Amino acid sequence: MYIDFNQLSENSRLWVYGSSRIIQESDKVEIHNIIVPFLEKWNYHGKSLTCSYTIINNHFLIVGLDESINPTGGCSVDGLQKIILEIDHNFTFNLFERLNVFLFLKNKVHCVASKDLNQITGLDQDTLIFNLNIEKKQEINNWLIPIKDSWCKRFLN
Repeated sequence: MYIDFNQLSENSRLWVYGSSRIIQESDKVEIHNIIVPFLEKWNYHGKSLTCSYTIINNHFLIVGLDESINPTGGCSVDGLQKIILEIDHNFTFNLFERLNVFLFLKNKVHCVASKDLNQITGLDQDTLIFNLNIEKKQEINNWLIPIKDSWCKRFLN
């Protein structure tokens, strides 16, 4: 069952996908037309899943699932990945490029390949990045973390 993202429980499970390019307003309309029909029918062993999605900062496509109502597993998660792959294929967002780092610099999101981090001037261990490894909706409020607390700290000299 598809609901508004704001109505999802704070303990809802998240899948976070970062786009290497800005998700334009026209993209958002098309994404909505692809993902909502899937989420409306998304189920696990015949049980409807309470779920939603949102796009944050024009770079992050986030799918949420309230597992307290019905859990998910195997084939239903595969179905989600398939629809996200379709979206990625249609728009070339590079949503599955897990070595991209999303920096928050001067109140803007910047997508950078992790291997190129040391080439960006002005970065230090306290520069904020978006932690795409969050697992629960409540973590969105704290998903900006310093590079020194992230997996990509080793890429800074």
